[in-house]
Amino acid sequence: MTAEIVTDVVDDSFGSEVLERSNELPVVVDFWAPWCGPCRIIGPVLEQLAGEFAGRVRLVKVNIDENPKVATQYGISSIPAVMAFRDGAPATQFVGAVPEPQARAFFQSLLPNEADLAAAAGVEARDGGDRESAESHFESALEHDPKHPAATVGLAQLALDGGDVERARTLAGRFASNPEAARILALAAFAGGEGGDGDDRAALEQRISDDMRDAEAHYALGKLLASVSEWEAALDHLLMTVRLDRKLDGDGGRLRMLDVFKALGDDDALTQDYRQRLTSVIF
Repeated sequence: MTAEIVTDVVDDSFGSEVLERSNELPVVVDFWAPWCGPCRIIGPVLEQLAGEFAGRVRLVKVNIDENPKVATQYGISSIPAVMAFRDGAPATQFVGAVPEPQARAFFQSLLPNEADLAAAAGVEARDGGDRESAESHFESALEHDPKHPAATVGLAQLALDGGDVERARTLAGRFASNPEAARILALAAFAGGEGGDGDDRAALEQRISDDMRDAEAHYALGKLLASVSEWEAALDHLLMTVRLDRKLDGDGGRLRMLDVFKALGDDDALTQDYRQRLTSVIF
């Protein structure tokens, strides 16, 4: 079976290869182990179906012996376990070496329905700059499926882009485990100029110039810079806040850094760099 049809995924690549890719098309994860007899029965069936559904459904395999983190995260206690992901979250699953017709029906159930197609049209319109059409498509998707994740998160992004921060929070909060929704919630935490706490940028910079140990100024400036997407400078000031005062706003420096990491994504170079720096400061 070619790599284009079946991909081996490890703990470190699960986020990008499964969660992120599942925003583009359904991803079926085969949790298996070399010692598992039933896994050797269902494995070829899944690979055959992956070939038939190529371009519409993606299959990946996770060896639970070598990748216990993901297996634990998703509560895999018996194998073979086959879990489908859509829009960054688990959608459906089965356990055991089921007959081929049942496995085929499982794959078939993952194909786009009317709500999926409307949501996809909304994403395309949004990416093309047509906000009005995007909103119409997302609303149409929710008429077919009021709990459709991609449509809900799509409307949340439109709300955030339009300055309606509260609506963005409400919509994204319905699917907080979705990586895109988590990113929107993180961005919403900095939206609306909350960061300055009544001070402008120049005033905060002057306070820090006068006293490099002014934790409140570092914290306020860090949030203010994050609100205008000056991420590296924001992280510098938030990290300084952590160094100076962990009690400020209930460990706010650390929590706001985590918000920035969510906004940037796990694979971003700044996230990886400053996550290590934060760990070294805390521990």
